[in-house]
Amino acid sequence: RQLHPTLGDLSGLGIQLNADSAATTTRPTMVDGSIEYNGSKVYKDSKLCNVLFCREAVKRWTGDDDDNSIQIRSFNPGFIPSSGLFRAPRKDNWLGATAFTFVATVVGFAVPIEVGGARLAYMATAGEEDVPSGSYFSADTGSKAATKGEGFDGSSSVSKEAMDDDLASRLWDRSLEIVGL
Repeated sequence: RQLHPTLGDLSGLGIQLNADSAATTTRPTMVDGSIEYNGSKVYKDSKLCNVLFCREAVKRWTGDDDDNSIQIRSFNPGFIPSSGLFRAPRKDNWLGATAFTFVATVVGFAVPIEVGGARLAYMATAGEEDVPSGSYFSADTGSKAATKGEGFDGSSSVSKEAMDDDLASRLWDRSLEIVGL
């Protein structure tokens, strides 16, 4: 069963769980308030939160003037199973995860860590004319493109939920509450 990213009412965001407590089986572990933990959904939800937070930051931190001293961008570095971020599947099934990483690399839908790093560097250093503040950049699955000219660009669409202005605002406000601001 594939779970799509959805943040629901954000009722699980900021809940403190104690691994030694019985409350961990009765309290939400997911942003949407779900009790059952799902690592894949956590990953997807975190990406959705990043895009929403980026969109809201643009609204709150950039002024109406032409001063673009703050540039806020989000991007998809690509599928990089060889990084340490693929640790949960590797912990649960080392052989399967290792075989999957090998096949994903050979078939071509995974990208090397260096490509993800080059995309990050591009997003951090490109000018406003190439990567406007508030944009989301991605590339086709398996593409090694790391710049706009190579095909790493803002033409990718994001989900309907990622475009939800009310949800972005509620996520921002709830985040402020969690950190005490």
